[in-house]
Amino acid sequence: MSRRVEKDSCLGRYLSEIGVYSILTKEQEMEIARTAELCGKREDLNKLVESNLSFVVKIANEYRNMGLAFEDLLNEGNIGLIEAAQRYDHTKGTKFITYAIWWVRKSILKALSDQSNLVRVPHYQMKKVKKVRETEAILSRELGRRPGREELSSRLDSSISKIDEILMTRLREVSLDDKVGRERSIPISDYLVDDASISPEDELLRVESEDLVRAAMFMLNDQEKTVIVSRFGMAGDPALTLKEIGEIMGLSRERIRQIEAQAKKKLRRIFAMNKYVSSPPRGPAPFEAMVPLRTGRRAEAAGAWRRRSSAAGGARPALRLVTKPTSH
Repeated sequence: MSRRVEKDSCLGRYLSEIGVYSILTKEQEMEIARTAELCGKREDLNKLVESNLSFVVKIANEYRNMGLAFEDLLNEGNIGLIEAAQRYDHTKGTKFITYAIWWVRKSILKALSDQSNLVRVPHYQMKKVKKVRETEAILSRELGRRPGREELSSRLDSSISKIDEILMTRLREVSLDDKVGRERSIPISDYLVDDASISPEDELLRVESEDLVRAAMFMLNDQEKTVIVSRFGMAGDPALTLKEIGEIMGLSRERIRQIEAQAKKKLRRIFAMNKYVSSPPRGPAPFEAMVPLRTGRRAEAAGAWRRRSSAAGGARPALRLVTKPTSH
């Protein structure tokens, strides 16, 4: 708030200071320009600039709310006024401000195109934007409401698509980190998430979870591993019931339940050691891809499993079960 007050006070002080300069007549302007040309005293041109600073304020006011602060518009307009004073030809017989106004507008338009947008907009496009805005203001006063695109296109004798194209130039750039929503707590980037793509965070958690489950499976004996793989469909096949697993393994339903409970207890203990509490995944995870992590006890378990496989003839124990279609 204090910065706003300070800003307004600076602008007000500037407007008060330039108000003390009197407006020169056409003859006085020509005499000053003639003297500066003959004597080579370019300092005399300051009088031309100072007496026309109020005109710059009037012109800069036309370009408000177009992307630059009013103070910046005044600065750019004054630069154009100085350029005009240095190029003014008194022999043409025109009043200085009549000539200088084009330099002032040119300087302001150049600043708007170079500084008001992240992407530079050509001068001619900025002129079109200004024309549309002026027409919109005129129609608003006439109609007592904001005019529609059809009314703008009719007044400007242009197509609606062309009007839309011009107005698109003045769209405000926003940061992806800007907060939106009722409480201004959600960044815009959260609304631009591609639902079809996989989140890197979710993918990392999934990979780490699968690695942990694969390593933990090597800590189970063959019977427990067969029950867990079949019960949760980890070999890619549909999950089987306790009764179906018992029929395949030649055991009772109660015995399969006990083996499952024993295996789950082991897995929970392994997960707790890794500070990770979870249950075996229910989605397909081919057992052929279950390679243990090569660290600590997991590496030892992997070595023991390979030694058992080699002792069995070099072939890996097959845990992919073939189920017969039976009803529950």
